[in-house]
Amino acid sequence: MTAQTTHPVFPPGRYGRQRTPQRVPRPVQLAGVVLLLVIMVFAGLRLYRAYGEQDYSSSVSRFVTGENAVDVEFVVRLPDGGRAQCVVRARDEAGAEIGRATVAVTAGAEPQRTVVQYRLATNGRPVTGEVERCYPHDAETNR
Repeated sequence: MTAQTTHPVFPPGRYGRQRTPQRVPRPVQLAGVVLLLVIMVFAGLRLYRAYGEQDYSSSVSRFVTGENAVDVEFVVRLPDGGRAQCVVRARDEAGAEIGRATVAVTAGAEPQRTVVQYRLATNGRPVTGEVERCYPHDAETNR
């Protein structure tokens, strides 16, 4: 037994005309590749700016909520002799932001693990306190 591979034969006029695949012109292929590379570089730079700078990372170690305030304790990783600004915020039960402050942080005795305690006043009852981001002290604030 031999298997034969043939194209299916359709009744004429029933399924329209069968088209032969056309090759994409080379300049269009090149333009597509260049466009894809530009998009990938742009996305990579945006992701690096958002997550790549590990010298100014932070993590919340604990928070205690009160009636109109939240006490946030967080750890900031700074370079030796570095200074940072950290944006601390509080949210209510619905998830709305009810308090926000920018906190100046100076490297302590152990810059890789600088512990900061901050009391954030809120205009409602908070359920969480968090550090949105930290950035170098001399960097732009609208990053």
